[in-house]
Amino acid sequence: MNPFTQYMNIIPLLEPKDISTNITASAYMDLKGANRAAFLVSFGAITSATAGDTEDITVEAATSDAGATEAQIDFRYRKSGALGANTWGAITSASVLQLTASADDNVLVWIEIDPDELAANDYGYVRVKLTDNPDMTACLVSVIGLTSPKYRMTTMVSATASASA
Repeated sequence: MNPFTQYMNIIPLLEPKDISTNITASAYMDLKGANRAAFLVSFGAITSATAGDTEDITVEAATSDAGATEAQIDFRYRKSGALGANTWGAITSASVLQLTASADDNVLVWIEIDPDELAANDYGYVRVKLTDNPDMTACLVSVIGLTSPKYRMTTMVSATASASA
């Protein structure tokens, strides 16, 4: 038994990679059995040929893991301070979070969604969508999903779309 992860389901949803000039979506996270859900988005270098370019973060919800009915939803987030600093910004609500190459290298973004709020629209799956502007030359990123199950267990029910049918 691992006391560090016993009550939290941790799901790799997007492997660390450079997504410059692409629209990239993580895998869907299945909210069935989740009491709470969050994403941890980890950024490395963000560079751009144009100073005003942004990396746009949105969260999409869907009624199935096929995503045919996805809809952009509002979310709450906190952004970490600089690399090596143990600081976090205030909790903020948004429908789009924009990171810039000039200010947001090497940060973490904690995103929380409420599964109960999504259930009203029959949304049972969520994912993070990352949109680069055309002048981005590098954007290193990964996405980890976290769920807190409604019931404590030592073996988690799968929360990835591909294994949760």
